Amino acid sequence: MGEVLTKKNSYISSRNPTVIWNAVLGILELEIPRPNFKTWLKSTKAINISDNTLTVSTPSPFAAEMINKRLMGSIRKSIKKLTGEKFNIKITIEGSENLKDVQTSPKYVKNQKIQTKSNLLNNKQTFDTFIECESNILARSAALKVSDSPGETYNPLYIYSDVGLGKTHLLNAIGNKLKLKQHKVIYLSSEKFTNEYIAAIRNGKIDEFQSYFRNCDALLIDDIQFIGTKPQTQEGFFHIFNHLHMNKKQIVVTGDDPANKIALKSRIQSRLSGGIEVDIQEPKYESKFAILSHKAPDIGTEVIEYLAKYPHKNVRELEGALNRIKAFSQLTSSVIDITLVDESLSGLKQNKENFSVTKNKILEEVSKYKNVSVDNILGTKKDRLTVNARQLVMFFLKKELNMTFIEIALFLGGKNHSTVIYALERIEKILKKDQNLVKDTIHIRELIYRKNKVKT
Repeated sequence: MGEVLTKKNSYISSRNPTVIWNAVLGILELEIPRPNFKTWLKSTKAINISDNTLTVSTPSPFAAEMINKRLMGSIRKSIKKLTGEKFNIKITIEGSENLKDVQTSPKYVKNQKIQTKSNLLNNKQTFDTFIECESNILARSAALKVSDSPGETYNPLYIYSDVGLGKTHLLNAIGNKLKLKQHKVIYLSSEKFTNEYIAAIRNGKIDEFQSYFRNCDALLIDDIQFIGTKPQTQEGFFHIFNHLHMNKKQIVVTGDDPANKIALKSRIQSRLSGGIEVDIQEPKYESKFAILSHKAPDIGTEVIEYLAKYPHKNVRELEGALNRIKAFSQLTSSVIDITLVDESLSGLKQNKENFSVTKNKILEEVSKYKNVSVDNILGTKKDRLTVNARQLVMFFLKKELNMTFIEIALFLGGKNHSTVIYALERIEKILKKDQNLVKDTIHIRELIYRKNKVKT
């Protein structure tokens, strides 16, 4: 598969670390198991090249260790194939010096400005950079209406969709436009809201917390489903919501599912449904064509039409495929045509065709790995081993198949979907500090994909 990059029997001459590293990732994505690539390499990025040493960063210390132990040989081989040179590879931990800031919740001091996500709007995510198409036209229109007339017609506005379809982009677009009009905007995830709420309670500053949020012109909350198993946080959010709504302040919330399917108190569900609720759907062919035409107007209509037929489920996948094609074109000095599209995406297409991960297969592999019977996982036993296995099944059903909380609950014998949310949050939290669980999830994921590969 690596022959694609060297089909002209010439090495790339670029010394740009990003160009070289993206090309390396392009090769490795096709050559190593998908779960390994996704877990260890997908989040890496090149920092610099100095004296034939390529420095690459990764967010996780454990990932750095695994790259050095298991993937370094493949990386060096790929770089040699691309450049004809031997490079030393240095793996660093991304943002380690800022770790304390990330983990520490802010303290609420009277008369001191509270630092929140409202200061971290993505100024590149605006209405001008959001590509309108059939799958998102209603959501974009509602978001634009809100930013033009905050607190009036569409209040609250609730936007829901699967990941990677643009709801966070719209949230930022609303915030950026309102800030240009000198409105006080607070933008943060529900997880950040929860952390700050807990910090305020611990520090005895709940009045300051409530005052801060109640004195904004627009409150933008991303991923509301996070507070589904946090009744105290829901209570705090409900009172802030009511105050803002009564005072005609704009509220915009995003989530993964319709409001009535998220594990929230019924009165919050009712408030969210009381304004306007819109969804963003998976892009169809026409939508993919529009997105590609906007992002790559120079690659030709025939190629865009062809690429739009590939089985990408969301905008992120589409953009990733486009970036991959451009990198292959640059590295091989080739014109982007249909042949190049097939060559550069052959591994991705093969993954779609050769892997068939199902919920039953996930259940089966976790059962075998944890030595817990399928009947026990689907049943009501609550011993530690069974509960851990059951929660791992929930984790993989969400991560690999993107099933909703309710779908997971029904599959596992009609469990309460709030139990599913709690389980997922628990595993995510433990994964940050328990390397044994990290290793378990890696091994299970490898088993799921390895044993699901269709023989050709």
